[in-house]
Amino acid sequence: AREAVVSTQSTGRILCSLGGVSLEDVRVDRGSVELREALAASPGGCVPTLQLPTNEVVCQSLAITRYLGAITGYCGSTPVENLKLDQFAEILYDLIAAYDTVVKETNPVSKERKKKEAFKNDSYFYRYLGHLEALLTDDGPFLLQAKMTWADIVIMSFLELKQTPNFGREDLLATFPRLTAQY
Repeated sequence: AREAVVSTQSTGRILCSLGGVSLEDVRVDRGSVELREALAASPGGCVPTLQLPTNEVVCQSLAITRYLGAITGYCGSTPVENLKLDQFAEILYDLIAAYDTVVKETNPVSKERKKKEAFKNDSYFYRYLGHLEALLTDDGPFLLQAKMTWADIVIMSFLELKQTPNFGREDLLATFPRLTAQY
């Protein structure tokens, strides 16, 4: 049986489950000794990490997700399909990186102001979501029509997050019918 050791990444856990890859799921708490050790062992000084069958440790969420998608079959069938999945995920990660400035703001007044700016109809949030919406077709329920891929799991995880009360706007996807219908 294939094995993976994944630290703190829900898409990795989902892909392993779907693909029949046995998983040692290591989760660490912020500020813990375990987190400091995981960061020290990570080649990039970050989590999540993935321990390969060769015991080599790799990091970076998107790289791990792509790898797990490839070994589980939840990837494209051609280089062009894989390029389209990468494009979609990279746009989503740009959106997440932009919103990170709101999440990491420590001043409550500034945080609230940044959150309001992020969710105005002409904000980066709507621009990025519009780009994602434009990449979807009506030909199937997933990015590659009938085939679910790692990129679909990434967007599903993101959209699940957007439903949490601390995220921002419950009606965020109301103007994006393909994203709403497909995910």
